[in-house]
Amino acid sequence: MSYAVYHAEKGAVSPGGIGNHIDREPGAKHTYRHADPERINLNEHITVNAHCNKTLHIAISDRIKEGYNARNKAGELKSIRKDAVKYTTHILTGSHEQMKKIEADPNLRKAWITKNLEFVKNEYGEKNIVRFSIHRDEKTLHIHAITIPLTEDGRLSAKELLGDRLAMSQRQDRYAEQMKPFGLNRGQKATGIKHESAREYYSRIEEAQETISKNDFKPEKNLLGAYKSESVEEMQNILKSQKIALKSKDSEIAKLKEQQKKDAEFKIKITESRKNIDQSLKYSLIDEKYREQIKAIKIKEIGEKYGYDVKNKFSFVSHAIQNKTDKEIGENVTSAVKKVAEEKNLSSADYSLLLQSKEVHKTYEYLKNERERRNELDQKKGQNKGHRF
Repeated sequence: MSYAVYHAEKGAVSPGGIGNHIDREPGAKHTYRHADPERINLNEHITVNAHCNKTLHIAISDRIKEGYNARNKAGELKSIRKDAVKYTTHILTGSHEQMKKIEADPNLRKAWITKNLEFVKNEYGEKNIVRFSIHRDEKTLHIHAITIPLTEDGRLSAKELLGDRLAMSQRQDRYAEQMKPFGLNRGQKATGIKHESAREYYSRIEEAQETISKNDFKPEKNLLGAYKSESVEEMQNILKSQKIALKSKDSEIAKLKEQQKKDAEFKIKITESRKNIDQSLKYSLIDEKYREQIKAIKIKEIGEKYGYDVKNKFSFVSHAIQNKTDKEIGENVTSAVKKVAEEKNLSSADYSLLLQSKEVHKTYEYLKNERERRNELDQKKGQNKGHRF
């Protein structure tokens, strides 16, 4: 059995990439690496309205400016949120074998394209279509449509236009009904597969197709060789569809197992975090006297471990020390402690403890003494020069 395929999703990134892919921009071949260069000329781009002939990001912006009319209670035009969904993407196609038949018949292909265009117009509004392109240069004939999620009253709401699960399922029903004359049927409902992006969808289906050998689709003949060619082809299609569905499920199960593994790792991190929180709570509940003792021990430990690194920052003391105040010397020491904390990747708590350590205080006193010593030496030199006269 052949199936109708309709996939819609919110535009989550800049439209530049998808625009390059749909329009087959010459300098962006990495966006359509699966396309056959010799068949690109077979692609069609339908001008539904003037926006369809513009670069995609400009078309999106222009259509929003043209149709946006959301206003506040005072009647003023509302600003569009930075995280607002400004466009939605749509892929319309079907099972490969049936799509090849549709593509091979010019009249059938034209009718299929027309019916898809009618469907998108009815669902999202003709004025909101900024791209409607038919690709024949890839493995399976398909349509790319880009629409702007403007409501009838001029609001920008992809959530409202795409709807919830029920609304999306009903839209799939409507699409399948339109595709019946082309031999394309509604797929199974509630398969358990979560909603995917277009990239994930194609990746899953291609992976399933690549793992199935063509030999799997050779039906056995009975002793009398009574199978008709039509029956053989139908059996092949049914078998292939079922096997792709199974492989697709296998891929989805593998993803779920990987997610379970990540969830397990996350639980371990949560457990460790809870242990740290419990330790912090225990520490906060300790008697003030013992808490101060523990703090003193911690200050001593971190001072002995990193105090030398702080002092080493002042292994060379410039003559500028003679003009510094106590406050300025203190600021220099604090700056040195901060550098050591960054170099040793210390936590903010350990940085605070290091500042309070005896070793850092000694470094501060050492710099003050060095300032006084040098000033006294200069003063003595001045006196000695005076005696010579």
